[in-house]
Amino acid sequence: MVAGAGPVGLTLALFLARAGRTVTVLEREAGPNEAPRAMVYLHSLLPDLAGIGMLDPMRGVGYEDHEGLNLHLASTGELISIPNTALEGEVDYPFNVHLGQGEYCRLAIAQLMDMPNVRLRFNSEVTGFADSKDGVSVQVAGEDDVTARYLVGSDGGQSLVRKQLGATLEGFTWTDRFVATNVRFPFESMGFFGSNMYVHPEIACIISRINSDGLWRVTYQEPESLPVETVEDRIPEHFHKLTGGRDVDVVSFNPYRMHQRLSTKLRSGNVILAGDAAHLTNPTGGLGLTTGLYDVVLLQETLRAVLDGADEDALDYYEAERSRVFREVTSPNASSLKTLLYESSTPELLEQHIAPIRQLAGTESGQRQFLHGLDAMRSPALTAAAR
Repeated sequence: MVAGAGPVGLTLALFLARAGRTVTVLEREAGPNEAPRAMVYLHSLLPDLAGIGMLDPMRGVGYEDHEGLNLHLASTGELISIPNTALEGEVDYPFNVHLGQGEYCRLAIAQLMDMPNVRLRFNSEVTGFADSKDGVSVQVAGEDDVTARYLVGSDGGQSLVRKQLGATLEGFTWTDRFVATNVRFPFESMGFFGSNMYVHPEIACIISRINSDGLWRVTYQEPESLPVETVEDRIPEHFHKLTGGRDVDVVSFNPYRMHQRLSTKLRSGNVILAGDAAHLTNPTGGLGLTTGLYDVVLLQETLRAVLDGADEDALDYYEAERSRVFREVTSPNASSLKTLLYESSTPELLEQHIAPIRQLAGTESGQRQFLHGLDAMRSPALTAAAR
C-alpha cells in the first residue's frame, strides 16, 4: 500500500504493479497537485522510467533539454555551460525531460488505471495505521480499514506516516523563502536556454522551460521575514527587474520554506518512508525529486525481493543506504548549488563558488564527469550489495 499519489508514490506503484504485485494507492486529495513543484527528470533516471513505460509519454508532452546546465553570471557576462549532449554515444538518453509534476502524475495515473492489480483511491485520507508481524492495517477517514503486507509513506514533507512512526526530521531550515512561479514569457529572446541559473546580486533565480508550449518556471528566493500573505504583490517587481519591464504572464505561484532535513527513521517494521516523507532538500539543481525517484528504484527492488522470500534485513539496507545518499550526496550538493546561486554576493565569493564548475565545464571529459556524477544519488542495487 502506498500513501501519497505524488511522483514518488505513483512511480513506486508502477514499478511494483508491472512486476505483478497488487498495489493500493491512497491519496487524500481529489487529483494531482497543480502547484508549481518539481519538474526536472535527469538523464540518469530516464532508463528507469523507460523501463516502466513512462518515458515515451513524458517525451510526448514535456520538453527535452539537451542543453543541460547553463550558469549566467550577471556581474561579468560569463556563460558557463555543461550540455547534456556531452553524453551522446555514452548513454541512451543524453537529455533531461522537463515536465510539470501534475502532468507527470496524470501520465502515471493513466497507466495505473489500466492495470487490474492496482487500486487508485483518491479522496482517501490516511489517518493512522497499526503494524503487526502479519502486515499493516491502515485507517482511512470515513472508510473501512485497509490492509496490506507493507505500507510505504510517500505522503510528503508533512507526512502523517512519518509522524505515526515516531520519527522526526533532523537538520535545519533555511532563513529564506522560495517562490516558484509558472509564467509565459519568451525567455529565449533574452539568451536563456532550457535550464538556467541566473547568478545576480539582487534577482538571482532559476529559469527553466517546462514544456514546448511557452510555459516556463522561474524560482527565486526572498527573506522569510517578508509576509507570505503578500508574496503575490511582490512578484511583478521581480519580473520587472528581470525582464527590463516587459510584460510577463504569471500563471501560478507557490511560496515555500526550504529545508535540509532527514528523517530519524526510514523504516520500522512493515512501514517504510520514501521521497519528501523521508528527506527534504532545497530544490536547486532538481536533486529533491531525483533523490525521491532513486528511493523508488531501490525500494521497488527491495520489496520485490522480500515478497519473494528474501530476509527482511534487506529493508534495513534500504534505510541505511538512502539515508547515506541524502547525507553525503543530495544535501551537500543541493546546498552548494543554492549557495552558488543566491549567496555569491562579492566577486571573491562568486569566484570561490564557481571555480570548480568552470573547471569541469572547460573540457568535454570534465563535462561528462559532472553529468555522470548525477548518478551518485543512485544506490547500489540490492543484488550488488549482497555480493
